[in-house]
Amino acid sequence: MTLLRTISLAALSGIAVPALLAAQGGRGMEPPKNLQVLPKDTPRPQVVALMQNFTAALGVRCEHCHAAAEGAPAAGAPGGGRGGPPLDFAADTKDEKKIAREMLKMVMDINGKYLPLTGRTITERNRVSCETCHHGLVRPQTLRAALANAVDAKGADSATALYRDLRTKYYGTGAYDFGEFSLPRAAMELAQANQRPAALALLKLNLEFYDKSAPTYQTMAQISLAGGDTAAAVAALKKAVELQPNNPQLQGMLQRLAPKP
Repeated sequence: MTLLRTISLAALSGIAVPALLAAQGGRGMEPPKNLQVLPKDTPRPQVVALMQNFTAALGVRCEHCHAAAEGAPAAGAPGGGRGGPPLDFAADTKDEKKIAREMLKMVMDINGKYLPLTGRTITERNRVSCETCHHGLVRPQTLRAALANAVDAKGADSATALYRDLRTKYYGTGAYDFGEFSLPRAAMELAQANQRPAALALLKLNLEFYDKSAPTYQTMAQISLAGGDTAAAVAALKKAVELQPNNPQLQGMLQRLAPKP
């Protein structure tokens, strides 16, 4: 396999090229079986390196896509070993493996076809990889989508609990956006879907973490006003103006709602 081809495969998943080149010493190993997307002569060490990158990007282990070998002991059973039962890497038993193949094709198309059409120079550092979207999540989604789904399923309390749980587990990982403006955006989307109580609950939650967030109070005012609660809107705007007294937009909104005598 040529150096260029090695680097191209590395770009599919964001693997560091030096690690792949170092792995080329394992050419005497039995080649992988049932490769359908990767070239069939891809050396086993390189395939293993690709798979390790996939598991890291999705926060899973090999058994997420690969089925246990026939007759293998169950995980935790005698003979199963600490790392789980032996896996049949060539089998196409699990749907997750089939999905992974399609996702790999998508990444190859993005890097090989669509990015070059932008006219920009695409380097190994800015190619798309699994991590680009997944960030350690099996099924990547925005925080806004996760919270909206929670509201639809079980209401505002469920969304609040979910946010706290996700923040505890994933803060600092890049999996979700826990910045100051994330919950206000989620709140606006909920308000537009006639979920104003849930939207206001998320804004109050945001103030626990960003207590000096004028945009949060401004969003609270807008949603309160849309719901016909002018008094709540004025109270929120006053808080916002206290935090940003030189903001002409906030001052104008407050003056229109509560003009001075």
